[in-house]
Amino acid sequence: MIPIPPQFDAEHARRWHDRDAAESYRFRYTYPPETFEILLSLIAGPTGAAVLDVGCGTGNIARPLAPQVRRVDAVDFAAEMVSVGRGLPGGAHPHIRWQVARAEEAVLDPPYALIVGGQSLHWMDWRTIMPRFAAALSPGGVLAVVSVVQADVQPWDAAVKKIVDRYSTYTEYIPFDMIPAWEGAGLFRQIGERRTAPALFEQPVEEFIAGWHAASHLTRAHIDAASFDAEVRAVMRTFCPGGIASRPLVGHVLWGKPLAGHGTGTG
Repeated sequence: MIPIPPQFDAEHARRWHDRDAAESYRFRYTYPPETFEILLSLIAGPTGAAVLDVGCGTGNIARPLAPQVRRVDAVDFAAEMVSVGRGLPGGAHPHIRWQVARAEEAVLDPPYALIVGGQSLHWMDWRTIMPRFAAALSPGGVLAVVSVVQADVQPWDAAVKKIVDRYSTYTEYIPFDMIPAWEGAGLFRQIGERRTAPALFEQPVEEFIAGWHAASHLTRAHIDAASFDAEVRAVMRTFCPGGIASRPLVGHVLWGKPLAGHGTGTG
């Protein structure tokens, strides 16, 4: 059995249905453009192929990929996320087929040359989705897990982290790497990974602050958002007198084969 950390509980999962969290999601980190070059390179054969984006959120992967492939099936269990994603740039692209459903129960249209997901994979029932993914992939297809991180420590990081920790609704947080957990349960076999070159990401400080409210433990409905914003704003004014937060971001793509497992899973 794979132990599930307490931060991935049902209460925090429900918060992805929060409209304000969905609206705030566009202010989170974006993937460096090179991320999509890596994803396209993982597609065996011509790029005129179908891609499945699971836990797609507002389409931060689906929308940039759509013009480059035949079809992207973008699936998320939160109708609010899908609704916002449809209205963002590229959200109405004819190659995207949005679907509101849990990945465990979504209507799939295989074969997929690539299945891709981000941090939302943490919230899914891996015993169920991995066999589904394995059956839905084309023979050369892979599951890619995508993330983005800061390339360097920023001068405001420590001060902002203290504020985040005080306001966070996580009563307990346990660092967790799902890839070794998948592999240990016989649900995944890693094949490779790549990181992008650092890419500068700039945004107004107010957008930097708003992006925190797209995290399930900092949604405006569940914390004193006005006080949180004021404290973070005071820190950022010290370090960003011009009102712009700049930091280099690195995209990370890890890929491999989902497997049927050997009787173990989440729980």
